[in-house]
Amino acid sequence: MEHDNNSKKVAIIGAGLAGCALVYELSQHKDFSITIFDKNSDFASEASGNFAGILRPSLTNDNNFSEQFHTLGYEILNDYIKKNQADIEICSKGVLHVLSNPKEALRYSKIFANRQISSDLAVLLDSKESSKLLGKKIDYDSIYYPNALSLIPKSLCKSWLNSSKAKLKLDSELKTIEKTQNQKWLLQFQDYQEEFDIVIFAGAYELFSQIDYLKNISVYPSQGQLTVIKESIDTDFTIMDKGYLIPHYLNNLQVIGATFRENSDTSGEVRDCDHQENLNHVKEIFPEESIAMESILDARVSTRCVTSDHLPLVGKLVDYDLFREMFFKPLSKGYPKNKMPNVIYEEGLYLSSGFGSKGISSSLLSAKIISNLIRQDQKNISDKLLEALSPQRFLVRTFKKG
Repeated sequence: MEHDNNSKKVAIIGAGLAGCALVYELSQHKDFSITIFDKNSDFASEASGNFAGILRPSLTNDNNFSEQFHTLGYEILNDYIKKNQADIEICSKGVLHVLSNPKEALRYSKIFANRQISSDLAVLLDSKESSKLLGKKIDYDSIYYPNALSLIPKSLCKSWLNSSKAKLKLDSELKTIEKTQNQKWLLQFQDYQEEFDIVIFAGAYELFSQIDYLKNISVYPSQGQLTVIKESIDTDFTIMDKGYLIPHYLNNLQVIGATFRENSDTSGEVRDCDHQENLNHVKEIFPEESIAMESILDARVSTRCVTSDHLPLVGKLVDYDLFREMFFKPLSKGYPKNKMPNVIYEEGLYLSSGFGSKGISSSLLSAKIISNLIRQDQKNISDKLLEALSPQRFLVRTFKKG
């Protein structure tokens, strides 16, 4: 993309789902010259390069912030996929969430009893209805998401990149960022440097420990293993419970997963015990089925970037030292809101990350939020939800404790 003197130069750090969605969203407007960087030799190389993933709504008792965000994210992305189906590698349509855990079953029965849930979004089925839908016996109630999808996330990234004229720079690891005297951002990579008006961090967990502006934001790694098997369960639906099974991956394979390792366990190695855990989760849904270890054809371990409240980090960034200087005393002393100073944000610095296990449903909505903040456009979410996504929210909670 040639740089128009009137357009703002934008750098996006990270070419996974978060970054590629930003490329697409910002490319809808002609006032940006966009470059997307990734330290790897291909886009969607980390968690966004998983074999397959699930796009589904989220349901909670009280329509909390997580449900508001992830269900809106699901709807927005589902609309995009409907319009661009030829570009997206969809494994299957329709997700059946089996409720083998009695507490989960009770929770969802209360949700459906107390709220009006559209049948386009989700339907509660008893065990007979579940068995009939699936064509095989299931001993539990389930939730059927008729329009939910399983898909190959890299195909989504490719669709977004192909829809724009953004420059993609691979094998480019960001080393440092500093503000220049003319209020731009100087990015230093391993072999060159460049100035930008706007920088959006859309990278994975490791980026937080490398960049000063991100070091004080609370995230943690959660590794999980996916297993690819020969077609072993006869189903056209994606099936979830403690784990999940995605059918029709690369035509006649199935993806099962994913494990959740301890946060301190970050070796990244593929393990037989994780394979067994994935197989056991399928066995719990279908006790009469048997999948041998010999059915395993491939595996992958990737790292989720997770927050403690399971909401992503989406919004403007601050200088930590200045933020602490301004807010530690007022927050720790319990000043009323009208005595609080206004937040001073770093001009042109944004974050879209911390998607956890919901990267697919989080990606496009997060990009729309960032785009609206940059362009000071009409918001597509409430102020309260925007505040709940703030990258500074964990600092605020820490300061309040004193």
